[in-house]
Amino acid sequence: MAIGRTKNQVFGYIKSAMNNKLKGWRNKMLSLAGKEVLIKSIILAMPNYAMACFKLPKGPCKDICKSIANFWWGGNQQEKKVHWISWKKLANVKGKGGLGFRDLEAFNETLLAKQLWRIISSLNLLMSKVMRAKYLTDLKALETHPPQSASWTWRSIQSAWNLIQKGLWKRVGDGEQVNIWKDRWVLGSKSGKVSMICPPNCHLQTVDQLIQEGGWNKEILQQVFNQKDREQIANMPLSVFKRQDRFFWSFSKSGIYTAKTGYANVVQASSRDERR
Repeated sequence: MAIGRTKNQVFGYIKSAMNNKLKGWRNKMLSLAGKEVLIKSIILAMPNYAMACFKLPKGPCKDICKSIANFWWGGNQQEKKVHWISWKKLANVKGKGGLGFRDLEAFNETLLAKQLWRIISSLNLLMSKVMRAKYLTDLKALETHPPQSASWTWRSIQSAWNLIQKGLWKRVGDGEQVNIWKDRWVLGSKSGKVSMICPPNCHLQTVDQLIQEGGWNKEILQQVFNQKDREQIANMPLSVFKRQDRFFWSFSKSGIYTAKTGYANVVQASSRDERR
């Protein structure tokens, strides 16, 4: 899709469709439980397809959330009722005093991060091959601004790199793609990285240089690393079949990025920023 600067107009159909749904429900005698079901199952699900591919502008997202809040409290265009609780509090999970309504901006970032996760972790997908060939020949490209010729689709997906990066670790296989000093790969460490910096005149860069005959080279570990790092690395199991290194998401038990864990991470980060 060719999307220019008028993004509010391009994605205006989402706002119009959701408002039309809400207008049709306002005249019905609905309980709060009924409203909750309609909002979660229909209204908040309507923009999912677009949000999985494109980053929606902040203006329409805020307007949609405002319309949902008005519907929840019983207001309309002619009559506005008092909102006793802010939308952000309503968007919290029920265990923390909210109602579990999804914040559209946060969920948009979550869905885009899922697409990016598929691109970097599932290399056999056609989408991954196309995107990697055009924009992502090296993962370092994610840390820079996208090129001027990049489509809005790729710009949107790349904007979710900060979220993916928070929980992105590498699981050691053959060790050829794992950087010793920059990547998160040490399982016993909270940060995932070695605690020391690269010593001067040290030419070791990738983990495969620490492996010898299917096991850790204890002589190199003894010479290069301190006791803490040495013990943590030595306790890590190695692949018998020398599989390729792969990514895993540290916030999920399965190691696979999910929208649920990603959304929880975004909400927690925004809550911490508000407290500051």
